[in-house]
Amino acid sequence: MKRGWVAIAVLLPVALLLAFGGYRGREEDGREWLEVSVGGVAARVELAATPEARRNGLMHRQALPPDQGMLLAYPRERVLKMWMLNTFIPLDVGFFDSGGRLVNRLSMEPDGGRRIYASAAPARYALEMNRGWFDRHRIAPGARLVLPRPVEAR
Repeated sequence: MKRGWVAIAVLLPVALLLAFGGYRGREEDGREWLEVSVGGVAARVELAATPEARRNGLMHRQALPPDQGMLLAYPRERVLKMWMLNTFIPLDVGFFDSGGRLVNRLSMEPDGGRRIYASAAPARYALEMNRGWFDRHRIAPGARLVLPRPVEAR
């Protein structure tokens, strides 16, 4: 095989993964980002897949850019419970089962953590986005969350 064909055979899968597999990167501070799709709508999300990352969530953030949020991933399905302790941004949360199906979504108000928000059924993922994001994109229960790769959660 000629060198040119070898280069194409090696580089083409990498290019396709980058083009169609979703951005996956790590910031200097260690935060990991994924490009996901929800009901066909793209979003860039910070991944929270450890107990510490999920516990910290979006605490102390003053703003979220449009179409960016946080994906909290859990090791298995269960009724997920969220709160807004030290969170200053009004958020919407979508709860997704292991198959990526949107179970339900809720609007959450900064309240110092007084209210608990829970999934209506067992879920494996919680997607936090700016308030109104799901409505603006007409994303309703049953919509699919598509990840660029399997997510391992602890």
